[in-house]
Amino acid sequence: MPPAVSLAERMQRGDCVCGPFVFSPDPAHTEIAGRAGFDFVIVDMEHAPLDIRDVLAHVRAADAVGISAIVRVADDTPAAVARLLDAGTAGIVFPHVGLSLERTRAAVSALRYPPAGERPACTGVRAAGYGLDRFGDYVERSNDTTLAIGLIEDAPVVGRLDAVLSAVKLDVVLPGPGDLAASLGLPGELSHPRVRAEVDRIVDAVQARRGGAIGAYVGSVEEAAAWRKRGAVFIAYSIDYKIMAATLRDIRSALPR
Repeated sequence: MPPAVSLAERMQRGDCVCGPFVFSPDPAHTEIAGRAGFDFVIVDMEHAPLDIRDVLAHVRAADAVGISAIVRVADDTPAAVARLLDAGTAGIVFPHVGLSLERTRAAVSALRYPPAGERPACTGVRAAGYGLDRFGDYVERSNDTTLAIGLIEDAPVVGRLDAVLSAVKLDVVLPGPGDLAASLGLPGELSHPRVRAEVDRIVDAVQARRGGAIGAYVGSVEEAAAWRKRGAVFIAYSIDYKIMAATLRDIRSALPR
């Protein structure tokens, strides 16, 4: 079963929720994350070779250990987004939010049923209990708790971010320093002063609006602590493969030769 208290509700009361990106198709990675105490996983369809069947397996694993499964999409068309929600995902991470405002509006509108959005209704899907639950209750709960998470990762968007945030309701705004660096002609230089300045502009814009939460992608517990002090309530911690690779490397380097 999904968590009794949603991520949206927990963030609204000030809790900080944390979880890794998952690139593996093996749902054991999600199950382990839940047993380890994480609050969510972000199943990655943008950079990992995963399909909707892989997502469904991860969602079921997340339900089994009482955490939330979110999906980062590559295909943000309304039809693709709605299918993922019907499978039971708790929210969607949208890459490159604001590059095309029309596209972003259409994608985000697919997260909620009318009149709040334009998500198509089907009573027989997994998320709605295969028709065994009262559909009206599911619609209300889904509209209240499904997360729209926007990655701001393009320098041109940062310059017009206030207009983007006025036009599209995002529950979490997540700076994407990797793509931001690339869009500034500084690939891989996530700590460059220009990249940091753009990230600061994103944080300032979100906090000035007092609407939507600020999130962060981090690669260390020290970074997570620093972002928490800045007001972040949504922390995406690294990638399952990177965590595994770094841990194995460190263990091997400590073992006898």
